[in-house]
Amino acid sequence: MSWGAYVAIGLRRKGLTRYRRGGLSDIVALPALFVDVDNPSPSTLQHLQSMQPEPSCITFTGGGYHAYWWLNSPITDMRLARHLLRGLAQLTGGDMLSSAQSLRLIGSHNTKLERNNALCHAIALNDNRYAIETFTSLIPQAKPTPQRPIPRRQTSQTSSGKTLNPDLIQTVSQHLISMGYVQRGDWLCGSCPYPENHRHDDQHHSFGFNVRTGYGNCYRCGSMLLKDIYQIIGLDINYDEIYVSY
Repeated sequence: MSWGAYVAIGLRRKGLTRYRRGGLSDIVALPALFVDVDNPSPSTLQHLQSMQPEPSCITFTGGGYHAYWWLNSPITDMRLARHLLRGLAQLTGGDMLSSAQSLRLIGSHNTKLERNNALCHAIALNDNRYAIETFTSLIPQAKPTPQRPIPRRQTSQTSSGKTLNPDLIQTVSQHLISMGYVQRGDWLCGSCPYPENHRHDDQHHSFGFNVRTGYGNCYRCGSMLLKDIYQIIGLDINYDEIYVSY
């Protein structure tokens, strides 16, 4: 029937019925950290293999690689788990995943049409297990809760007769789409870049990025300029290229 086979990494609470994979609120513990890198190039594999700490397992999925780090003790703090998963995704160029993610099962076939029924298999496997402290560098440093920004009232992001570089807008748009943002008209909708300003880390997604104007807007935090969003999502920006003249 062309169904794929998946395994859920996060341990679920009891009581979920058949065909219910459960959401983030159903996760009680996470026994491993993981990444999903949708790039099948040899350089991607080389990067994963050379990482420190070394992944406990690397699998090929037909469209890229999954890497896992077994933990000595499962994480029960899902906020901490979220930070660690995001940090690993940024280090590897992987997708932004949650603790509720399901990943392709070793020994199954990738049933997407463009994957040619590729066999999902392990490339590296060992019993390395790590303490949470091993990933301390991925944990954001404690800092004062930022005050809610004052919404900006500009109707266009222009400066001295110049306008925004459309290539930068496209770069941000593509990056947000790779993070799972959903397009609705001119807007890409997803979680706010400032989750600490929200209850439950903005799980209900209040942020949108306008692919036409280059503005971002959050119902709580207000408007955000393209240059700010560029930095927030971890992209390097050349300030000389923000504006173009016509």
